Amino acid sequence: MNESLVSKYKDIVTSRGLTYHYLSLPAVDDKPTLLFIHGFPSISYDWYHQINYFSERGFGVVAPDMLGYGGTSKPTDKSLFLHTAIGQDLLDILDAEKVQKVVAVGHDWGARMISLLSMKHSDRFLGFAWVVVAHQPYAPFPPIDVILEANIKQFGRPLLGYWTFFDQDSAPQIIEKNLESLISVLYPDDPDSWLTLMNQPGEIQTFIENGKTTKRASYLTEEHHSRLLESLTKGGLTSALNWYRCMLGGVNSRIMEEIPEENQYIKKPAFFAVARKDHVCVYDYAVPLMKKYATGGLKMVEFQGGHWVQLEEPETFNRELEGWIRDTLQQSC
Repeated sequence: MNESLVSKYKDIVTSRGLTYHYLSLPAVDDKPTLLFIHGFPSISYDWYHQINYFSERGFGVVAPDMLGYGGTSKPTDKSLFLHTAIGQDLLDILDAEKVQKVVAVGHDWGARMISLLSMKHSDRFLGFAWVVVAHQPYAPFPPIDVILEANIKQFGRPLLGYWTFFDQDSAPQIIEKNLESLISVLYPDDPDSWLTLMNQPGEIQTFIENGKTTKRASYLTEEHHSRLLESLTKGGLTSALNWYRCMLGGVNSRIMEEIPEENQYIKKPAFFAVARKDHVCVYDYAVPLMKKYATGGLKMVEFQGGHWVQLEEPETFNRELEGWIRDTLQQSC
């Protein structure tokens, strides 16, 4: 990220009393503002390619450190990770910045928040962009063992095996002792390593407990790695892992009760960046979901790499996202 942008970070106390640390850059002329929402185990810096690219072209940018990360509050109570409440936190930020024309872009858990914003606050946004994780309405969350069994029946292997570790009380302390192990797993040079380390129950725990590392991806630069490591060292993992625990603990299971059935569909224009080698957010699961629910129009772009397409292929990602905004949302870009 351009060092001159570091001074553009702000802090806000949201309406429910939590502090969010976020980057805010104003739009030029009539350009829209892009709300960039990251996932696990990241910080807003994950979007630095996009922040530089779009701000240089006059787009506004709002990029928060999400709850549990970076300079934002890190509650240990998983009930505070109710997605409707986090959605309101994000609206509080947009209200404070007085931005009206917004395109929301989310990766990983950030994509889950995009779904929430689409279903509950669609009128506040011009369009929505999902990055590798597809849109899906909320539902009561089954026990993880049931999910893994369903994965095997549908895909021939479990997908969410790593969740069994993240839900353990000891997981934050184990990871905090071996942060380089976690980082090397999540940002691997070989995305196929996820077929074992992420998909299979027990594998990531054994790997991290033994302090092992695998070759990191070249797209995770030394600067990015340093910022990520600093954030995780200072903030720990207890709060960040609540993104998983709030789902497994049923915190979000009743969200659809307050959302009209027709709102499960994406009414605004949708963009989906799908990764061929994301072995958790798998192509054959994600694409049908987006085609089913994106009734307001869908642009889908395939990437041949793994989970971090916005880091691995930033030039293509940025060009495709900008083109969708220009062509679909009829903005003068």
